[in-house]
Amino acid sequence: MSQTGVNSPYSRYGLGMLSDQSTGIAKSMGGIGVGFVLPNTLNFKNPASFAMIDTLTFVADLGFALQNGNFSENGVSINARNASINHMAMQFRLLPKVGMAVGFLPFSNIGYEYSGTELVRRDEDGEVKAYNSYSGTGGLRQVIVGLGWRTSKRLLLGLNASYLMGDINHMISSTYSSSLVQSRTKTYSADMSAFKLDLGVQGVLPISGNDLVLGVTFSPAMNAKSNATVVDAHSRSDTTVVADAFSFPEQLSAGFTYKWKNMMIGADVSYQTWSKASFFGQKTGLDRLSAAAGFMIRPDEDSKNIFKRSSYQIGANFSQPYFDTGKGKGPMQFGVSAGISVPFTTSYNSMSHLHVSGEFVRVQPSEKWMVTENYFRLNLAVTFMERWFMKIMVD
Repeated sequence: MSQTGVNSPYSRYGLGMLSDQSTGIAKSMGGIGVGFVLPNTLNFKNPASFAMIDTLTFVADLGFALQNGNFSENGVSINARNASINHMAMQFRLLPKVGMAVGFLPFSNIGYEYSGTELVRRDEDGEVKAYNSYSGTGGLRQVIVGLGWRTSKRLLLGLNASYLMGDINHMISSTYSSSLVQSRTKTYSADMSAFKLDLGVQGVLPISGNDLVLGVTFSPAMNAKSNATVVDAHSRSDTTVVADAFSFPEQLSAGFTYKWKNMMIGADVSYQTWSKASFFGQKTGLDRLSAAAGFMIRPDEDSKNIFKRSSYQIGANFSQPYFDTGKGKGPMQFGVSAGISVPFTTSYNSMSHLHVSGEFVRVQPSEKWMVTENYFRLNLAVTFMERWFMKIMVD
């Protein structure tokens, strides 16, 4: 559970709880990224932004999250705490006008354990109740290699090639109040790997001396290499193998940022066709719309005061559910965030930043009887930016 970073019963469905792919500054701006581009700043949501890496600079980025989750149902509430790695990545100039990035990020997380009681039947011999327990672990991780090409002063193109890998494990165990009814255990398991492509473009438009950046990304649908196994142990053990059990949706995203003076504002919208994707061979997904918006200000980039040189961000986002529980749609998700990015130096050629942000997320179910979740996350990230490729002049 501590490795997956989640304790949510909703991670039982689909591929689990999908992870946000934003890093650093963008994470505290609601998770925007499609139209987001800043020099020497990692942004995997649109690989076109990699082209803006400085010729002399090497960037390394590492992010963590500390999370407290509150789960409530029918007046009962519990808390759970988790810690996880958000991302590990690096970025550098590969060729003139071509930037490259390599990263390791989570794609989805599965972690839950809960139980419940239901009435099976009532007759003249009394009641028969079932005691059901549910548990699950796993998730998907991805290794990303991205390229960004600055074709001209105003046009950036990019490509992310990702390799996804991981495992999914679910177990349902049922015992009964009557000794005449045999207990039953059902397990769902799968090892999965897949390749994923993200195509991105960004256009920089000058407006009255300021920059408007428009971005679009597209990810084609893909099939995963996955053979799932379903084992039903009842009066006897039945094993079913599902070939090509999982697939992934198309995704189309659009966004913008507008920079003027020492401020930036931006927004994203994304649409995923999960209704065409497969989970254990079944199409139980829902098409998903998500959106985010954010604002950033840096009081004085040249000031000697560290707090005036720091940048401050706020943001908000929402997303529709991408799966059906079988008894109703999955939950909506709403979030707000705020953060600060503090510059610091470790040597004469360092331009590093510490990013600290807080995020509140509300997971709102579609039915009153479902679990309501509230999360507070503390995100910490360090961006090391050093001039590795300078030529030292010697007299």
